[in-house]
This record gives sequence, C-alpha cells and structure tokens, in this order.
Amino acid sequence: MPQHAKRTYSSPLREEAARRTRATVVDAAARLFVDRGYVSTTVKQIAETAGVAVRTVFTAFPGGKSELFREALDAAVAGGSTDSAGDGPVPAERSRPGRAASGTAGSDAERIVEQVVRYGADLLERAGGLLMTSVESSGADPDMRRFADEDARATADNARTIAVGLHRHGLLRDDVSVDHAAHVLYTLGSPQVHALLRRDCGWDVDEYRAWLTATLRATLLR
Repeated sequence: MPQHAKRTYSSPLREEAARRTRATVVDAAARLFVDRGYVSTTVKQIAETAGVAVRTVFTAFPGGKSELFREALDAAVAGGSTDSAGDGPVPAERSRPGRAASGTAGSDAERIVEQVVRYGADLLERAGGLLMTSVESSGADPDMRRFADEDARATADNARTIAVGLHRHGLLRDDVSVDHAAHVLYTLGSPQVHALLRRDCGWDVDEYRAWLTATLRATLLR
C-alpha cells in the first residue's frame, strides 16, 4: 500500500495567535526591564506579567532574556512597526538624520537641527528607557554591556555624520571643529542626558526638545 507524504498544516488563526502572544511577551519584558532592571527581571516574572507559561516564553524566545531584550529594543526603536510578513520589528536607522544633513545641498542650519532633535527625541521617548537599562546593567551582565556598547558606537557614528554635514555646508562656527561638534552632539543626544532631564528632573518632552534645540544652536552654529 503506497505511503502518502505527511501533509503540513498551517492555520492563519494559529499564526496570528502566536504573533499576538509573542508581542504580549515582548511588551511585558520591556516594561519589566525598564521598571526593575535587566538583572533583577526573571523569565518567570515576564511569563506571569504576560499571562503565559514559562515554557511558552522559551519556545518563542529560545535565547531567553537576552533575545527578549533585543526584540524589545528593536520594537521600541522601530516604533512598534513590523515587517511585511508580520514576523517582527523593523529596526530604525539611528543615522537617518545624519545622512539627511550631509546629503542635502543648501540645507538650512536651523532646519537640520530641528530634524536632528525631532528624530532623536522621538527615538529616545520610545527606546530611551531600554537603552538606559542596558547602560545601568552593563557592569553586571555581558549582554547588556554589548548592547550598551553597540548603541554608544551607533550614536557616536551618527553624531559624526551630522557634524560632517554641518561643516560641509559651512554651518558650524569658525571656532568649532568637526570633532568638537561630534562630541557635543554625541553627549547632548545621549540616552543619559535624556534620562536625567526627562526622568530625574521631570521635564516634559516639549521642554526637553526646546532645550536641546536651543543648546545645539548656541553651541555649534553660526
């Protein structure tokens, strides 16, 4: 009697339920990482907060907490958007304002600064808490140290790209070098400064944006 190949079965409803469960777990992990810190958060706590079994978390995220943190950070950076297949977040490019600044002939200095501040502030409003979690946990966990180092390098590269663009268009003050401008942009646009003003000092986001815009103009531009 001939044997028939085993037919695989894929249910759109089952796939959608799996995606929803995955998103719920990621959201629960993100909140706990920010509120309690990475080291103090356990997979069991994440499962309880998400309302699923611990086994469900490890099935969806075999890499455990480290994979969950990366997924949560990518989702926050991307603003919650997903790819066309719905499989996960599409990471935003940290360097986008820098490329615009360096590649737009005749760019106005104030328009560039406003673009940089708007993009950077929006990103930190979404992802700043998780970025600070990686910074604050970097001394106790090698994965967090890697995440913190990766973001620091991306922020520094972005700052230098913006500084080069401002210099190329003759928008920096004569006494401000590209290196100096890059260091100022790197420092003022960091998640640490954002956390100090928004979390510790209690500034609202409009106050933060206005301060950052005014400070960059006064410090760097003609």
